[in-house]
Amino acid sequence: MSCARPNSMHWEDLRDHPRDEVLSRGSVKPAPDGCYEVDFLNARYLVDPVKEMIVELSPHPDRVLSEEFQILLIRYLVAPIGAPVDNKQVSEKDFPGGVTFFQGPHALPVMPIAKRYGRDPDAFEARARELGAQPDSHGDISMTFHPFPDMPVTFVIWAADDEFPASVSILFDSSIARWFEFDMILLVVFELTNRICE
Repeated sequence: MSCARPNSMHWEDLRDHPRDEVLSRGSVKPAPDGCYEVDFLNARYLVDPVKEMIVELSPHPDRVLSEEFQILLIRYLVAPIGAPVDNKQVSEKDFPGGVTFFQGPHALPVMPIAKRYGRDPDAFEARARELGAQPDSHGDISMTFHPFPDMPVTFVIWAADDEFPASVSILFDSSIARWFEFDMILLVVFELTNRICE
């Protein structure tokens, strides 16, 4: 089940992309009739370039998929291969041009995390583990998610106290810049935040 569908140009890019290249990334597996199966967090999706359709196979086959999320899956399938990871964590401001881009309407959407979990980091850890995340060593609590298997993204929470409100920052493996342009990196964080706060 889905809502608005991505523009046909995205689907055309996928249809034109060599199938062996698409299948060489992460957890992408072939499916019948030219389709692909791909993971995002703990969920698996069927991507059908012919019918121009994406559905969640598990764990929630009835999930409504936003147009933006569908675009993100397609762009991952056609992106330049960014793996292997660099094992070098950077903030969005460490990318060349990142300070300029990631502000105002393009600021990373982390406020929902701060509001929901800023005084309850244990609940954040529990939810993160449900999504397959693993602990890291930053802040009061930090958890590393793999939206795609070869793309670690770490959420760092400094919990609220009597003096300061909660704050949340994001650390990326620097290899993400080989996968995605800034708009898609922003969309990765947006989708992660949505899933964490579900």
